[in-house]
Amino acid sequence: MATKRPGALAGIPVSKQVHLDVRDDIRAGREPFNRIMAAVKALGADEAFVLRAPFEPAPLIAALRKRGFAYWSEEAAPDDWTVWFYREPGETNPAPRANASAPSDTGVVDVRGLEPPEPMVRVLESLDALRPGGRLVVLHERRPMLLYPLLDERGFTHETEEPEPGLVRIVIRRPGSAPS
Repeated sequence: MATKRPGALAGIPVSKQVHLDVRDDIRAGREPFNRIMAAVKALGADEAFVLRAPFEPAPLIAALRKRGFAYWSEEAAPDDWTVWFYREPGETNPAPRANASAPSDTGVVDVRGLEPPEPMVRVLESLDALRPGGRLVVLHERRPMLLYPLLDERGFTHETEEPEPGLVRIVIRRPGSAPS
């Protein structure tokens, strides 16, 4: 059953809407997560993110709600969804990012027990704060197979070990010289 379009969306002009269609990516087996999170990260406080997907992305909705976004979904067909992510009037600042901090040389992020895509979001946010030559240790429950290609694309090196059942440790290094 369709719900009425929220009034908050009527106040967001087309010029303040960032649209991204990932239907072809998903059908072709390409992972659109990096593109989605880059679009969300670049949003201004008064902008809306409009995602077109072949399904309603419940894990993404949950992750962005934790960051202060409201959402509204429309189903045009069983394989054609439009999901609007926006901030309610008066909510000009997004929720604080879990790992937002000054640039660092080293860090540890424990993503065990988090629902997807939250582990990927936290790791990528932590990497954004890593200085050239810096190192991030990720504690995970399993090997994050979707993360590895993103790290490779961004030029990070990574090593994975499983020191005990239920613990995967990934050491990620940002290219460049460590600060003196």
